[in-house]
Amino acid sequence: MNNKSLIILLVLTVFLVTGCKETHNRAIDLAYHLTATAPDSALSVLDGVNQAKLSKAEMARYALVYTIAQDKSGLDVDNDSLLRTAYTYYNNREQDSLYAKCEYYMGKYYMLNDSTELAIDCLQKAADVSEKIGDRYTQCMALEKYSRVLRQTNPRKAVEVARHAEQTYQKLPDVSQYNIIYLKLNVSDALLFADHIVQAEKKCKEALGIAYALKDSNVLSDVYQDMATIATQRKDFKKALECSKASYNTRTVDDITKALNLATAYLDADSLSSCNKLLNSIHTDNAECKYIAFNIRHLASIKAHDYDEAYNYADSAYHYLEQMYGKQLDSKQEYYNSLVKTKYENGVAKGEARLMSWLIAITFLFALTIIVFILHSYRQFKSNAKFKLKIEEEKLLQEEKMHNEELHHKEILLSTMRNFILRRIDTAKKIQKLRGNKTDIMPLTEEDWEEIRLFVDGIEGDFVSRLHSTFPDLSDDDIRLMMLLRLKMPTKALALIYGISEKSIKQKLFVYKAKVGISGEKTSLRTFIEAF
Repeated sequence: MNNKSLIILLVLTVFLVTGCKETHNRAIDLAYHLTATAPDSALSVLDGVNQAKLSKAEMARYALVYTIAQDKSGLDVDNDSLLRTAYTYYNNREQDSLYAKCEYYMGKYYMLNDSTELAIDCLQKAADVSEKIGDRYTQCMALEKYSRVLRQTNPRKAVEVARHAEQTYQKLPDVSQYNIIYLKLNVSDALLFADHIVQAEKKCKEALGIAYALKDSNVLSDVYQDMATIATQRKDFKKALECSKASYNTRTVDDITKALNLATAYLDADSLSSCNKLLNSIHTDNAECKYIAFNIRHLASIKAHDYDEAYNYADSAYHYLEQMYGKQLDSKQEYYNSLVKTKYENGVAKGEARLMSWLIAITFLFALTIIVFILHSYRQFKSNAKFKLKIEEEKLLQEEKMHNEELHHKEILLSTMRNFILRRIDTAKKIQKLRGNKTDIMPLTEEDWEEIRLFVDGIEGDFVSRLHSTFPDLSDDDIRLMMLLRLKMPTKALALIYGISEKSIKQKLFVYKAKVGISGEKTSLRTFIEAF
């Protein structure tokens, strides 16, 4: 804050101490002007105002300006105790210059508290009225938030509203390039919700170009994260991993959310070691972040087939999920208590104590119902998750058992065929011995070779057909040798079948490597054929 502003605040503070009624109005005026450039100073000014001496109109203006200052300071307005005062006053005063702003901040409050219908009503009014009175800045803010609320219920309209916000803002004088980037990202997000992935990526690239020009690392990091989300939606996990890395490495401040997004990208890309290594480097006390981290570890363990670890990580994730629900319930209960207390005090002042007693009972009953419902839903969710995990484990075990049985059955069939061929060889040797000569006798007839071909094709997935298709230059004799190698016939048996020495068989196998294109490799012909 410069010296001039400090002097103004000191003089103002002196007047505030005197309790002059007119000074309160000037204090609110000053605070309103400070909200745009020095919101923290605006809050300091407003904290010095004696609210008891304000009129109804001035109290409404005070409440709204205080809310605006909070918002500009980076504080989400998630409690309407003060804002409600302004909203009650301005709600039926559409002609008032502050009407649109009040509707905007009330809509933002409803959006933060998941009151979708109420948020849509307020934000639409804020956009329409601000456009009529020429308040383009408020119009752009309302349209941007309005598009976010519409994404879940009406994605197509959300895209139209987001585009309108971007186009309206770009027509304003002295616009901020940072705001243009985030308005483009908002359009990209809306397009993604409407399943227009190509257009979403195009809009995101526009934002990326401006971000590069600004050379702001944190903005670049945000844009890359949106690029990663689009790539994930496209199932392009390699691209998503690249963008997530860029987002994580570009940031200048620690951002656990981006670290978790990168861990998820590693998981989708099956880089499980990198995923776990990154998760090990994350240290936080935030229950939501811990829940996400353990859930990612749970999914990674399932991919690694480590089901004991998967179960433990799932249990840890549910623990922090329960902690998150607990904090939310405590926060809502605290807000309900505060609201009831305020209403009760007002009711006593107006002689409406009996009505407020009913309101207290109804509010607590409503809160208790919500608590019971959430706890029931959580237990049901946990039970279903455990059941699904158990079913998945049983399914994997059953598939593994069936696979092993198939391999065993296949080995039995192959062994049977080998025994059949070896018996033929043995019979041929006996006949040769009875004849008392050295004439070479092929122990396998044409019928035998055809039977072997049909067997190998049936058991080994059309082996002969695939071999013919891949290596069309192989002759029938070549194919027969390959079939015997596929049946894992020993070299000695091959020597007896072809009537040559075992050394000649080894030389023959070495020469045949060239016919299947592996002459320069260390892999043997037998290994190549068995794996073909």
